[in-house]
Amino acid sequence: MVDLKKPNNMQPGSIMRMRWVMWAFLIILHLITSFHRVSFNVVADLLTAEFRLTGAGLGNLAAAYTYMYVIMQIPGGLLVDRLGPRRIALLTGLAMAAGSIIIGFSPNAGLVFLGRLLIGLGGSVILINIFKFQAAWFRASDFATMSGLAILISGSGALLGATPLALSVNLVGWRTSFIFVGLLTILVALLSWYFVRNRPQDCSPDAGYQAESDIAPESSPVSSFKIASIVFSNRRLWMPFIMNLGIFGGFIVFSGTWGVSYLVHVYGINVEQAATFMVLAYLGYMVGAPIAGWISDRIGSRKIPAVILVTCSVVFWLLLAAWPGGMLPFGLFYGLSILLGVGAASTILSFPMARESSPPGYTGSVTAAVNLGVFLGLAVLQPLFGYVLDLGWDGLVLEGARIYPLQAYRYGFLVCLLFALTALAAALNYREGEPNTMKP
Repeated sequence: MVDLKKPNNMQPGSIMRMRWVMWAFLIILHLITSFHRVSFNVVADLLTAEFRLTGAGLGNLAAAYTYMYVIMQIPGGLLVDRLGPRRIALLTGLAMAAGSIIIGFSPNAGLVFLGRLLIGLGGSVILINIFKFQAAWFRASDFATMSGLAILISGSGALLGATPLALSVNLVGWRTSFIFVGLLTILVALLSWYFVRNRPQDCSPDAGYQAESDIAPESSPVSSFKIASIVFSNRRLWMPFIMNLGIFGGFIVFSGTWGVSYLVHVYGINVEQAATFMVLAYLGYMVGAPIAGWISDRIGSRKIPAVILVTCSVVFWLLLAAWPGGMLPFGLFYGLSILLGVGAASTILSFPMARESSPPGYTGSVTAAVNLGVFLGLAVLQPLFGYVLDLGWDGLVLEGARIYPLQAYRYGFLVCLLFALTALAAALNYREGEPNTMKP
């Protein structure tokens, strides 16, 4: 094994091989983040019954994770640029671990909310941290492809948060499941601290390798406030920001919070069967992301594949909201679940859009700016969807959990459709090839 404690002894070839090991630990942290993002889908009815939650209450618990994402995106991006991937990996991993363990021991919904906040605090900058690492260790021409590959691998965490979590909950209970995930996260955070280095030069000054992509701005005299103001004044960032806002919230509403309950209550299937469709949605997302990134890098366009993928999301919500009679033929959900995931993969293209609009050294800040749209959409749409369900609730309760009628879900799907149409308008209005308007 390469000894990272003796950086000057490392050869360039060894360093380039080790970058994949470092990248893998960062990806595992994002895998854990993906698990937490969708885990409430499986335990929603259990939490609703144990803590006597309304639909809006459950939506707020689910969205607590994303509240911290919204708060932390810009300061988190600045921290990634300042502190570097290694320190960020340790801090974010420990925060997520604490949140997961608190949830496992929580006696009330308030502590569950606190646990979700801590998970969100840790998870909020993990993807940005991966982008920062990639910008320093991989070529700029491979950025979209590597970002898609990161989503493909780390997205398996969402698969673990579906059927495997359901089986674990049945076997050992939801509390033990979350405690175990917290302990595992501590281990990964410590290993990340041991292995990860910010730049090739941190392993060996004579590495002979210089990324095309990023220049660390630690010594830059520009203040964090100035960087933030420059980022927000960059008009090229607004279209990918709006695209993310309109797409990913709806994806998580179905695949991460309400999709299982909808299929169980409307179609009468069990939780394990319903969770299978969430797996399909995440498979669509995981496979769609690297393919979209690879095609985008090869054809040199972000806009064309983005428009195609966002249209997939529009079609999904249009069918659920407007199908005659309300209930789609059950068999369609196999294909539609994949289609929803493929549509959500459009968000991966927002990051090369952002990076191409900025000078070297600001990868964390600009990708955080567009990623804010992802989690602002989540923070708004999850409780809004729950509120719409509560408005349509007819009073039916089963084992302490509210059972919502089909029409209530359809109104919620209509809201998601409006968000998706907004994202499509943004993708269509993105202008490629414009000069960089962001000054270092």
